[in-house]
Amino acid sequence: MKNRYLIPILALLAFPGFSQTGQLNISRITQMPDLPSPLLIRDWNEVTINYDNFVFDMQKTGQYLPLSRLGTQGQFNYPDNIPVFLDSYVGANGHLNQAEAINIMPAIIGASLAGVDKSNQNGINWVAKTKDFFNSKNGQNVYLNNYSTTSGGDWWYDMMPNVYFYQLKSLYPDAAPEYGSQFTTVADRWLWAVQQLGGSTTPWTVPYMNYRAFNLATGLPLTTGVPEPESAGSIAWLLYNAYTETGDRKYMEGAQLAMDFLAGWETNPSYELQLPYGTLAAARMNAVEGTAYPLQKFLDWCFDRGALRGWGSIFGNWGGYDVSGLIGEANDGGNDYAFIMNGFQLAAALAPLPKYDKRYAKAIAKWILNVTNASRLMYWNALPQDKQDSYTWASANDPEACIPYESMKEVWGGKTPFATGDAIRGGWAATNLSLYSGSSVGYLAAVVKTTNVPEILQIDLNKTDFYGHNNLISYLYFNPTASSKQVQVNLPSGTFGLYEAITEIVSQSSYTGSVQLTIPAGEVRLVRFYESGLVPEDSEGKLYVGDDILDYHYQYDYSENLRVKALSTDQNPVITNAEFTAYCEPGNTVQGHPVHFEWFLDDVLIEGQNQSQAVLTAPAVEGVIVLKCRITANGQTAEDTLHIQVVDRIPAPPVVNGIQAATPYTAVGEMNSFTALVDPAPGEVLEYEWSVSSGSLNQTDANPVNWLAPGTPGAGTISVTVTNQDQLSTTISAGLLVKDTTLGTQTPLIWYPFDSDNRNMISDRFHATVSGAVKTEDPRGMASAAYRFTAGSNIIYTDNHADLNFEDAVSLSCWVKLEQFGSERFIVSHGSWQQRWKLSVTPEGFLRWTVKTSTGTSDLDGSAPIELNRYYHVTALYTGYSLELYVDGVLDVFKPFSGTIQPSTKPLTIGRMDNTETLYSLRGSVDEFRLWDKEISIPQIEKLKNQWATPFGIEENEPIAAVYPNPATDVVFVEFKGHENARSISLISPEGKELKNFKTVKSIDRIQVSVAELPAGTYLLKIIVNDGRTVSRKVIVK
Repeated sequence: MKNRYLIPILALLAFPGFSQTGQLNISRITQMPDLPSPLLIRDWNEVTINYDNFVFDMQKTGQYLPLSRLGTQGQFNYPDNIPVFLDSYVGANGHLNQAEAINIMPAIIGASLAGVDKSNQNGINWVAKTKDFFNSKNGQNVYLNNYSTTSGGDWWYDMMPNVYFYQLKSLYPDAAPEYGSQFTTVADRWLWAVQQLGGSTTPWTVPYMNYRAFNLATGLPLTTGVPEPESAGSIAWLLYNAYTETGDRKYMEGAQLAMDFLAGWETNPSYELQLPYGTLAAARMNAVEGTAYPLQKFLDWCFDRGALRGWGSIFGNWGGYDVSGLIGEANDGGNDYAFIMNGFQLAAALAPLPKYDKRYAKAIAKWILNVTNASRLMYWNALPQDKQDSYTWASANDPEACIPYESMKEVWGGKTPFATGDAIRGGWAATNLSLYSGSSVGYLAAVVKTTNVPEILQIDLNKTDFYGHNNLISYLYFNPTASSKQVQVNLPSGTFGLYEAITEIVSQSSYTGSVQLTIPAGEVRLVRFYESGLVPEDSEGKLYVGDDILDYHYQYDYSENLRVKALSTDQNPVITNAEFTAYCEPGNTVQGHPVHFEWFLDDVLIEGQNQSQAVLTAPAVEGVIVLKCRITANGQTAEDTLHIQVVDRIPAPPVVNGIQAATPYTAVGEMNSFTALVDPAPGEVLEYEWSVSSGSLNQTDANPVNWLAPGTPGAGTISVTVTNQDQLSTTISAGLLVKDTTLGTQTPLIWYPFDSDNRNMISDRFHATVSGAVKTEDPRGMASAAYRFTAGSNIIYTDNHADLNFEDAVSLSCWVKLEQFGSERFIVSHGSWQQRWKLSVTPEGFLRWTVKTSTGTSDLDGSAPIELNRYYHVTALYTGYSLELYVDGVLDVFKPFSGTIQPSTKPLTIGRMDNTETLYSLRGSVDEFRLWDKEISIPQIEKLKNQWATPFGIEENEPIAAVYPNPATDVVFVEFKGHENARSISLISPEGKELKNFKTVKSIDRIQVSVAELPAGTYLLKIIVNDGRTVSRKVIVK
C-alpha cells in the first residue's frame, strides 16, 4: 500500500481529536428518547434459541401443533431434497401445508446467528432444505417465496428470498452443492432484470425501476398496484455482494445502475424492508469503491414516513409504554400500526453501517436501543391480557413467550396499545401469533447484547454484515444517560490493539480478556480491535492495520474523488480487424466541469479519441489486448482497464428456438413426436442429447425423437441439449402432458347459464346473487343472456360453503369478453391467489390461472394476449398434477403442479377478487359459468363451447342436459340426463309454423336433429319426454 504514514500513538492519546463532533442526525430518530422508559431489554439470544426449539420441534403436541413438518423427497425442484413446511401463523388455515421463504429462511438464519448449527441440528441439515425455494423446474431460476411459484406479483416477496439465500450462503458456504451455481444464477437473473428495465453501460443508461414487480418469465414489469422502487436497493445489495465474491465487474456495474436509480429518485420509496439493504450497500460502496451515493437521503427515507403506504419509524408513548423505534404504518395521528419483523430486519441491515460511515454511529445506536426495548411489547408476556387478542393460546402453549404477535395497534377497541395482527381479520389463521414475523428475531439477537451498564447495549457491527469487511472485531456503544459510564468489553482469546473511530484514538496498550471503555454522557464509541503488534498507518484518507481498514474515513475525510464508474465495450471478444465501440462513464464529477478522456490500447495512446465513447479497431492477430481509459477533471485523474479477447471467429452456442410436439398432449400409453427447432450456422455440426422426466424415448441422440407416454396421467418435462463442434451447447425444455382421454363426462357442481336467472341449474343449492352487473348479449348474440360488469361495485357471488372447498382437483369454464385492460381483471375467484384460486386477465391481456396448494402458489399465463370486445370460451383445470388452460376448447398452455388445494374463507365471486376488494374488478361480460370438483376430460372440454342452456319456464330438474351446437349449421344434438328419452319432437319456425320435414336420429341418451335444410333463423325446439313433461329450447340456425 503506497503513501502510508505511521500514526503517532502517544500524540493521539494526549489529544482526542474530533471527540463527538462530526455526528449527523437522522431527523426521525431525533424525535425519539435517548433513554426509553420503561427500559426492559429481553435476552434476545435466549428468545431466538427458544423460538428455534419450538417451531422446529416436529413432535410438539397441542392445539395447532406441531408447527413444522418435512415433506416428501423430490417433491419440488431437487430429487435428493426433502423440503420443510412451517406454518406462517399459529392456527393457520393451511396447517402444516405452508412453506414461505420469508418465514423459513430467516428462521434458519436467525438461529444460526444465535449460535445454532442449523446444517447439523439433531442430524438434520435444515440449511440445505431451503434450496427447494430456488424455483428451477418452472424456469424462474431464482429463490422465490414458495417452492413452485412465479415472479412478477410483488417485488418484496420475490427479492427477499434471494437476499436470505445470500445470507445463508455467507453463513454456510458449502451447505448444499448447488449453492455455487445458484449464487451466480441469482445475480445473473436480477442483473438481466436491471437491463430489461433499461439499464445499460453501452452507453451508461440508468434503468427505470418504479414498478410493483418484475416478471422473470416474460421480462416485463408489473405496472399496476402500489410500486416498490425500494427494490432497486435490494437488487444493488445482491449484485454488489456478487461482485465482491466473484470479482466480475458486470455485477459492480449492475449494482451501480440500480443504485443510480435509487439515488436519483426524488420521493421516499419505502414499502416494506428492502430499502435498508440498499442503504447498507450504498454505505459500503461509498467507503470501499469510492462512490458518492446520498446516504443521508437514504437513511432519512428508512425512518421517515413514506407516502406509498405510510411506512416509517414510530415514536412516542402508548399507554405508558415507550414504543419509539418500531417500524410500520407511521401515521402520527393516533392510529399507528407497528410490525415487529420490520424492526428486526432494519436493525440487522443498518447495524454494520457505522463501520463504513461513522457519522451516523450515534443516530443508529440510539435507534437500535429504542427498537430493542420496544420490540418486547409484541410478545404475550409484555402486555395485560385485555390488550392482546391471542392470549389464551399463547399463555397456555408458549411459556417462554418466543412467538410474537405480527403487529401492535396504537389504539384498538379503545385500548392502547393492543397486540394483534392481520391474520384473524383476514381469515388466514385462528390467531395473530406470527411465525413469519418471529422468524427474524435472531437478526436482532445477533446485533445486540446487554453490558454491565443496563442502559448501554453492545452493538455488533460484523454479525449481519454479510460478505462485508469483518476481519476486525467491531462494536458500537451509546451512552443514553446523563453521566459518564464505564463499559466492560469482553474479548475472545488473544492479544489485541484498540482503535476508537469516533475520537480516532489508537491505544498503545495490548488488551487480553476485557477492556474498560469510558463513554461520556450522551456520546457514542465505535471500537475496533486488531492483532497486537501491528501499527496503524494512514493512506489516502483511510487508516489501515496490515491489510485491513480500521477507518474508511480517517480524519473525517469524506472527499469525493474522481473515479471511473464503468468501462465497457459493445463486443468482447471481438473479431480481428473489426471495429468496436468502447464506453467510459466517469463518476463523482462536478456538474458543469468538463471531463477529458484519453484512450489507450496496450498502453499506446489512441490519437483523436477524446470523448466518453471511442470507436476502435481490433488488431489483425488473435490475442488479448488491454483497453485503458484515463479521465481528468478538476485537477484529478482516474483510470481503469479492460482486457479484450481478439479472435478470428467467435464461437457461439447453437440457436435452438424451441421444442415442437406433434400434438399438444399425449394420451396415456400413446406415442408423441418431438422436434428441436434449430437454426444452424453455416457449417455448424450439431449433436443432440434428449431426456424426459417420465415415459421413454425411442432414442436420445436424434432429431426428432419419439416418446412413449407412461400409463398414468401426469405432467413432466422433455429436454434437449444441442452441442456444436466448438463444444458449446444450448439446453431447452418443454412440457409433457399425459391425459386420460377415456374419462367419462362429468356433471358440474355449479352451472350458471345466466339466460333467465342466477340459479344453479344442476341442483337446488349454490345459487348466485347478482349486485350491479347488468344483462347483456351472450356469445350467440342473444339479448339479456349474459352479465356485463362496468364498475368495481358490480359482482356476482355465491356464499362460501365447505362443499366448495374441495381439495383434489378443480375445473371451471365460462365465456368471457374483456372491454378494457388497465389492471389485472378478475374473471372468477375463490379466495384469489392468497387463499385458493382465481382466473384473471393480466394488464397486458394474458389469461392467468392461479391456484394455491399445499406446495405453494402457481400462475399459468396464456400463450398470447386476448383481444378486447370478443368472447372467448375459457376452461381452466387443476388436476392434482398440472395446471391447464384451454381457449375455445383447445389446449393453450399447461405446467406441472401438485398439492392439496387450500381452503378459502371468501365467497365464490365473478367479476371481482372477492366480496370486499374492488381494485381488480372486471370490465366486460361473463356467461355460462361451470364449476367441477374434479378433472374433466379433453373431449368434454372440446364440447363445452357448443353446449348451452336456454330454459323457458323449466324447473331445475329438467330432463335435458345440453343442446349443442347452438348456433348450428347442419345438426343439433340433444343430450338427456339419466335414462330420459323423447316421446315426440317438433320444430317451430320463426313464423310460428310447426315444421314436418326434418330428420332425427335417436340413440340411448341423445337425439340428433338435422337442420341443414332449414333457412337461417331462430327456431323453437319442443320435446315431450316419456313422463309427459315438455321442454323447449331456442335453436339458432345459421
